[in-house]
Amino acid sequence: MTTQGARAILGPQSSAESAFVADLATRAEVPVVSFSATSPSVSPSAVGSRFFVRAAVSDAAQAGAIAALAAYFGWRRVVPVYQDDDYGAAFVPYLVDALTAAGAEVPYRCALPADASSRDDGGAVVTAAMYRLESEQTRRFVVHARPALAERVLAAAEEAGMMAAGVIGLVPYVPPSTTPRLRDVRRRWAHRFMRDHPDADHAEAEMGCFALWAYDAAWAVASAAERLGPGDLLSPPGLVGGRSGPTDFSGLGKSTSGKKFLAEITNTTFDGLSGRFHLVHGELTVPAFRVVNIVDNAKERSIGFWTPKRRLTRRLGSTSKDDSGLGPVIWPGDSTVVPRGWVQPTSGRKLRVAVPGGRVDPGYRAIIHLDVDPATNRTVAGGYVIEVFEAAVRLLPYALPFEYVLVPSMPYDSLIKKVSHGTLRSAAVELKLHLSAQLVRRLSKRMRVC
Repeated sequence: MTTQGARAILGPQSSAESAFVADLATRAEVPVVSFSATSPSVSPSAVGSRFFVRAAVSDAAQAGAIAALAAYFGWRRVVPVYQDDDYGAAFVPYLVDALTAAGAEVPYRCALPADASSRDDGGAVVTAAMYRLESEQTRRFVVHARPALAERVLAAAEEAGMMAAGVIGLVPYVPPSTTPRLRDVRRRWAHRFMRDHPDADHAEAEMGCFALWAYDAAWAVASAAERLGPGDLLSPPGLVGGRSGPTDFSGLGKSTSGKKFLAEITNTTFDGLSGRFHLVHGELTVPAFRVVNIVDNAKERSIGFWTPKRRLTRRLGSTSKDDSGLGPVIWPGDSTVVPRGWVQPTSGRKLRVAVPGGRVDPGYRAIIHLDVDPATNRTVAGGYVIEVFEAAVRLLPYALPFEYVLVPSMPYDSLIKKVSHGTLRSAAVELKLHLSAQLVRRLSKRMRVC
């Protein structure tokens, strides 16, 4: 900016770099247009990033789509697994807010070191984290990490036996090669890539969303530059009014054309390779996310779309009620039954259900009884009351580990008093549910059997 006379900066690539550059550029009033900094940690709305323009879709936009998927599949608990740096941690508050608004909760989180993808013990760190999650009951995870770390997470999750329920992903929607211009750019890109990398797989020559955003960002900057007046382009290059050398950030000067250049960039609209290029508050608008079902051999099936207005829909642009929701999902084992999203945890405390024991009148064994096997010392409860209780537990949208505990037979009122006084309370137990045959006797006298 000071020595080369840059009037705008295209890039940088990472969110961490963008936050640093955006701060300097805002002081110097030089527009920064990034096509790959997706973290909400750097935003055009921040005071220190007023000259930052995000020509990519912000990660925060995914939160609403993820919450919509949780509501659609009836998942009441979701656990974020994320990269613990500005890229990953900045996304979590948006995700938690969106899930809460959708009626889901986040019982716990899993933050992974950002360098776990590169350091020698990174694999062990990720594997240990996955086994800790495997011991809990929630089985719905949102992985938000860079490709290298995400690859380790998925591999460790598979090793821990956590991939049996399958994977659903979100992909920023970009239009297919329906225009001659897009087909031509993709053809020339693939030809150039394979020429420079003859041993590469042809699939690597595909232009992803970041490549398309980069093309559109460069086009937007060039278009805005063409609309600058002669006086703006003839003004002195570099920064004016600086009070020190080029490495002293506190004394940076200011660009004479920066404010007008920024306005021209943010007001630029056109039909780009990635779709309609339109900035709102300095950020690229979100047309849609494509919902994909990852099946065997890492192949993806498109099962619908999410848009801010239509939410989940099978066909983009359709207003028919028949197209609401998603297409069929193929879960592992070629099943179409939605996994319940939780299992019995192998860690944590159990709910202890106290059942008065002792001699039970044979006429009431069909209602409730509890026996202890003398050979195995295993407590077994049965009867109508037990069946009702266990049926209610099975209907819960989360796991509830419990065990039956034999207590001496006593009047129901005495049992309640012992619970309230803490006589029957275990040091590791906060809540007890007590069933009594004597209570059933009382109720049966008041009920008319039809």
